[in-house]
Amino acid sequence: MRLALLILIAFLPTLTTPPIKLTAGLESIISPLRRLGVPAHELAMMMTLALRFIPTLLQEAEVVISAQRSRGAGFTTGSPARWARSLLPLFVPLFAGALRRADDLAVAMESRCYRGGANRTRMNALKFSAADYVVIGVTMAVLAGVIALRFV
Repeated sequence: MRLALLILIAFLPTLTTPPIKLTAGLESIISPLRRLGVPAHELAMMMTLALRFIPTLLQEAEVVISAQRSRGAGFTTGSPARWARSLLPLFVPLFAGALRRADDLAVAMESRCYRGGANRTRMNALKFSAADYVVIGVTMAVLAGVIALRFV
């Protein structure tokens, strides 16, 4: 139950927020680390791209699993060690596809003269709205309730 709730909470922002706003939000959260030399924009972009490609990788994994099963590979039989070994043939095509997509994305970004956070401006600046304060308040109240129930 806790794991399912954790997964839901982790994926909720990606399900409800457009990638551009998610990147801007992540960058603004990480931006104080720039003083330490951390490239905030690049980190936010990497996180957003990783989140964006999760469904693509899952879809590709389904295709590879179907292809392996059609060749007679079994993924659900045997001990856990045997099951883990049976998954190894999946990783080579998945990594190859992921590296190919990463290379294609890098070429596309370079061809569009994409430059990271250097002198970038925002079309729409992020600002707190009333809904943001409500969500923060509800989250704090739930957190306080959980902590109070934990110690009662």
